[in-house]
Amino acid sequence: MRDDAEDPERLPSLQSEATTGRAEYQAWLDEVDDELVGGALTVAESMPRICRAFFAGDPIAVDEARAVMSDVRDRCRYVDEQAFLLLAREAPVSGDLRRLMSLVRLVSDLDRAAALLHHVAAAVERLDPRDLPGDLQQQLKELAARSTEVFRRGVDAWRTRDGLAIHELDDLDGDVDQLCNGLVLRVRSLDATSNDAMVLGLLGRYLERLADHGVAFARHTTFAVTGTRVALS
Repeated sequence: MRDDAEDPERLPSLQSEATTGRAEYQAWLDEVDDELVGGALTVAESMPRICRAFFAGDPIAVDEARAVMSDVRDRCRYVDEQAFLLLAREAPVSGDLRRLMSLVRLVSDLDRAAALLHHVAAAVERLDPRDLPGDLQQQLKELAARSTEVFRRGVDAWRTRDGLAIHELDDLDGDVDQLCNGLVLRVRSLDATSNDAMVLGLLGRYLERLADHGVAFARHTTFAVTGTRVALS
């Protein structure tokens, strides 16, 4: 008896089934990717609003940041579960495997970024930034703006598959590190209470780490697109 795969009349049907299966797999992978990107954009778009509210001493920032963190964690849980199902059922290879593994790793970065943003907002409960010296307020605002830029550009690199963005973002992240170090030095020169100094130091660290998670998006983009692991300075 002739095998269906060797029957010329059966080949178009088999090819059609294979094409349909491939399309469903790609749609599934894209859906998982879109969920991660949606969560990352939620963080990126919330960062300027939450930082503005913080600098205005408005505790509403805490509620928004808590909602963002909850939404992101739900998305991360979904991405994590679906990614492992894709790995188990579809056994992807090459670029698809790199993309999927990067998605799994970025779940941790995204979840942590949302938590850090909540920490930034919650700092208003322990410190009123309006009472800080003007130059220190400006340093904090500059650090927040640069951190937001790096995080957003990292997410955009992943979204657009820009495998070269990592090099520019690494430089921008270096600027964030310098701003954070400058903030720490300025805080040490203040006649501030130990509590205020600690909160300000933590704020600088939170904002610096948010930028680092943006760089992680760009780093994983390079790996997913080219297969190259980037060693950062």
